[in-house]
Amino acid sequence: MVYGMNPNPYITYNQTHHYKGLRYPFNLNHPDGLPRTIRKGQKDKKIEQKGHTHAHSGATTCQDGHTHLHPGVTSTPIHTKDGHVHKIWGNTTFDDEHIHYYEDYTGPPIPLSNGYHTHYVKTKTTTNDGHVHVVKGFIEPSKS
Repeated sequence: MVYGMNPNPYITYNQTHHYKGLRYPFNLNHPDGLPRTIRKGQKDKKIEQKGHTHAHSGATTCQDGHTHLHPGVTSTPIHTKDGHVHKIWGNTTFDDEHIHYYEDYTGPPIPLSNGYHTHYVKTKTTTNDGHVHVVKGFIEPSKS
């Protein structure tokens, strides 16, 4: 079971459109018309991040009689004194007339056999429709 990333890293929030108090989550373009991986003045040079990523998906905890799915891919490694962590973020699926956003970091790597490792994640979603959900579990194994 894996959790918590934005399946489309180019999603930005158009703050002028709201649905039931939520920022509109489906604008797939950067405000300047550029993907987030390309900075102004570097339209011809893509900025590459080095390292591995992990897939993650699963269902949130059940609140208010429903759950949400949250598929995605983590960021590349962020080095720490304990090894590394990954950022996870994203929107849940649209269920019960709303979505939730989540953003956090994984725990440190947990070694597995054959050079693989995983990370544990536990975080809360934003409050929408009067409740929050918890996203928790292990992200998919990957080699460093």
